[in-house]
Amino acid sequence: MLCPKCETKNSDEAELCTNCGEKLVKTSEETPQLEPVVHQRITGIDLKPKSSKKTGVSNGLYISILIATVIFPPIGVLMGLTYMRKDHPSAKKAGKNWLILGSIMTFFTIIMFIFIVN
Repeated sequence: MLCPKCETKNSDEAELCTNCGEKLVKTSEETPQLEPVVHQRITGIDLKPKSSKKTGVSNGLYISILIATVIFPPIGVLMGLTYMRKDHPSAKKAGKNWLILGSIMTFFTIIMFIFIVN
């Protein structure tokens, strides 16, 4: 058995190196050798959302934009134009509704401003 420190040959029964006194480690069938851990790379994961997953507009966002459009009409116009360009049908529908409400509220705001000024 070889010493791991000084590489001196020792008898198989020795527990310490006869040259340096280092503890000898027996490499026999009783002491299993550890194999290096090999990590496999994960491939083939589809990160795109599933078709069953809703990618449209949530109810909270829809209602929030409606309220914001009543208070400040350009928000509805801008969000409507933005969401009408999306591919999802419910996003397009929400964008259309926001654009219509934003346009109507902008028209009423202009009419109210004209009456208030005159």
